Amino acid sequence: MRFLLWLAAAAAEELHILSHIPEVVQVFWLPGGALSPSRLSSELDAADSDGPSSFVINTYAGHGFRFQAGSLSSEAVTHSGGQHDLVILSKSGDSLVADLLSAVDLQKFVQEMHSHCNERDGYTSCCYNFLKTKRGIPVAFADYSNFDDVATAFARPADKYITAYSPHKLMPRVAARGNLEDDIESDGLDDDGYGGHLPPDEMLVINKMLVPVDLRWVHVAHDSDVPPQDNETTMITQVTSESYVRITARPGQSFVVSKQSPREQSRSSSVFRYPGELAVAIISAEAKGLAVASRDQDELKIALSEIAQNCGDSSKDEQSFTECFKQKAVSFPPALALWWFQLLWTSVSHWLHCVHLPDSVSIRQVDLELDDGTGKNRSVKAQIFREDPLVLGISGLATPQECQQLIDSQDLKEANLNMAFISGGSHSKSRRTLTKNLYPNMQAPQSILAKLQKRFFQAARGASGYELWPEGQEPVNWLHYKPGYEYRPHCDGGCGMDPVPSGMRVASSLLYCNVAEQGGSTIFTQDTTKFTPARGDFLFFAYKSDPDYMSMHAACPVLRGIKSTATQWYREGVSKDYTWEDVADLGLRRSSEL
Repeated sequence: MRFLLWLAAAAAEELHILSHIPEVVQVFWLPGGALSPSRLSSELDAADSDGPSSFVINTYAGHGFRFQAGSLSSEAVTHSGGQHDLVILSKSGDSLVADLLSAVDLQKFVQEMHSHCNERDGYTSCCYNFLKTKRGIPVAFADYSNFDDVATAFARPADKYITAYSPHKLMPRVAARGNLEDDIESDGLDDDGYGGHLPPDEMLVINKMLVPVDLRWVHVAHDSDVPPQDNETTMITQVTSESYVRITARPGQSFVVSKQSPREQSRSSSVFRYPGELAVAIISAEAKGLAVASRDQDELKIALSEIAQNCGDSSKDEQSFTECFKQKAVSFPPALALWWFQLLWTSVSHWLHCVHLPDSVSIRQVDLELDDGTGKNRSVKAQIFREDPLVLGISGLATPQECQQLIDSQDLKEANLNMAFISGGSHSKSRRTLTKNLYPNMQAPQSILAKLQKRFFQAARGASGYELWPEGQEPVNWLHYKPGYEYRPHCDGGCGMDPVPSGMRVASSLLYCNVAEQGGSTIFTQDTTKFTPARGDFLFFAYKSDPDYMSMHAACPVLRGIKSTATQWYREGVSKDYTWEDVADLGLRRSSEL
């Protein structure tokens, strides 16, 4: 048998030809399709006692081919456009048969192969034998042991079928396992960019029963209400009694757990899915089978806060708090629960600030003149919570009706919002909020957005004394927080600077148009400043000079309900002719202007 090699860089799509004909086979290309005139493309060696001959053609979707061995000629076949197509040539009486397996056919075939081999010892060897038995693809066709070049070896077509189409390569893996009372390893964590760490993306499957269970991956998509067949699942591992496994999986992958004892039939759970990020699945027994209670990362964050609140009396004593938390975390492995709590809440002190400490008390009041919505000014009382750098709040800057008008006029339904981006266009887990930019029309002063923005700038100028005007500023940014959503400690602009360069952000404000039933406070992390709003409240803070990072702040996780804010960032030195877009992030001029 002889393999004819090809230049793989010529095209991404391949037609593999495997000939069982004991004669030389001519390959004819039909450049215009199956009905076009033939043109000799190449020849395949005759198959011999060692096995079939093979050939690979780089081609494109719609290209046709036919094959001829002596006086026999096959019907034309057309490349399907899949990554790999396979033609198997054989004789049937006086006919030359070209059996085309398209990419879809191959995927089904390899799925069948996987279902046959997935729980056997020697998975790869089983696959090779299955290929040979079912489709006459010899082991040598896939065996790379006789090749000097490993790269050439993995270019063999049969290996491509196994790796490209087999669900085995997508199979979730066990990252770690342990008993419910074990300590945990905390290495390999991602930094959130603000000095804290985030938990790894994994699913923890916890078996709280006294008998072991089998964790199985459902590799065939189907209705979650329909129990999967045995050949639609793959055994991942056994989860022993009162233990857990940590699984790395792809978001959306499905699982079941099952158990079997000598005295009863196999019992399985309903299908459950890995939603992504950190997730927990807790297995318990129920009358008709096994129950699995799942929590995603946001639900887990809230559940851990509830555990911590049961330790309120000991929350300021770290050792007492740790002991209490582990004792109260009866639904989870205690050491893991404490670890998750510290990661999902940034730190115990951050949780204390968000949940346990009281709101700041006004240290004095100032009077500000604001537009009342009719073009006339009204005097309002503003509460100062911190003098330097300034943190100031105004109760009821907007009425509930005005907030609702804003939501309706800008179509701020949750479905119309996107996950927040950070500089560079990527997502960050530390900024867990939905967002949309709102662009006030200064030529339409009667619009509710324009009215509110005018009020924002009046309050900002009156509170700070800075020269802040709407022209050239960033759009209003709508931020929407669901339960578990948060914005971890961060600075909007000039942390560590004294003074801030012209064109850079010098202050921020938030109008709270939806407020959480529980949680969702705004805190300043360098001291104990904390503001929990009512609907329509306004918070302003400045950082034109902030060498000590006092403007670092966070949106605490929402524990119940939703929170939405209309956020305005303020820059000095911008105008209609020199806008915020002419200034790079953090106030540095664009490189083209340097």
